[in-house]
Amino acid sequence: MNYQPDWVDGQTVGTGRRDAEGRADAIADYLGDRRGFSVLDLGAYTGYFAHRFAYTHGAKVVAVDDHPNLREGPGVVVVREQLTPPAIRKLGPFDVALCLSVLHHQPKWRAYLNALCASAELVFVETAHPDEVLPKAVAHGQSRAITKELEKRAERVIARTPGYDASCERPLWVIRASQ
Repeated sequence: MNYQPDWVDGQTVGTGRRDAEGRADAIADYLGDRRGFSVLDLGAYTGYFAHRFAYTHGAKVVAVDDHPNLREGPGVVVVREQLTPPAIRKLGPFDVALCLSVLHHQPKWRAYLNALCASAELVFVETAHPDEVLPKAVAHGQSRAITKELEKRAERVIARTPGYDASCERPLWVIRASQ
């Protein structure tokens, strides 16, 4: 099964291990009727969120991931590499940044979080649950520290969705960053 479904011609296509629709709905509800905003989708994977927000909100999205199936499309430009925090800052500013299940893969997660907060007005961050077993996530051992940092910075949690282990819910945080 894929990690997430695809967004094609205005609809979800396929299935995924993660609840992409629930997370996208929570973000869309928070954003309300905003249109035409700019988005940085860091760790876009195959671009579900990038294409969905370009389609539903007229967003101009920069989707960043080295996944071979990530594609450009109307409103979506692809950066097919893993960016450093300084490179993220050079891409901005953005109205919105998405960092969904990314920080636990970054040994320098705090530098990535700082770069996102310096580059966008609103930052949506989904974090892994500390009790999930994620052997490929190199910074997962720091999940409790990541959570503590987000508790300090975030406005609130807007959703909780199942992680790889359905008994462990992942929070989706929203940070109203200062420029």
